[in-house]
Amino acid sequence: MGIVRVLINFPEILFADEPTGVLNSQTGLDMLDTLTRFNEQSQSVIMVTHGMRSAWRGNRILYLKDGVILGEFDLGRYVFGDGGRHKKLAVFLQDMGW
Repeated sequence: MGIVRVLINFPEILFADEPTGVLNSQTGLDMLDTLTRFNEQSQSVIMVTHGMRSAWRGNRILYLKDGVILGEFDLGRYVFGDGGRHKKLAVFLQDMGW
């Protein structure tokens, strides 16, 4: 219910800390779809995640370790069904030592 209260007000920046962490697979995908749609409508979304499925939805990836930004990667705008994004992100994360 908390996400509804946040989204209904359409804040300038939406902060999401592991938004799919406690959700089942389908509900997690639904949440990512919702965040993606809001982002497409000029909603800024800053998401913290450890999950690849969530991370490859992002446009810009910042890799942090011990509170320090070690790398940045621009994936560009997410397009539903773009299967190549996860490979690009995997290479970047491997280069970062993840």
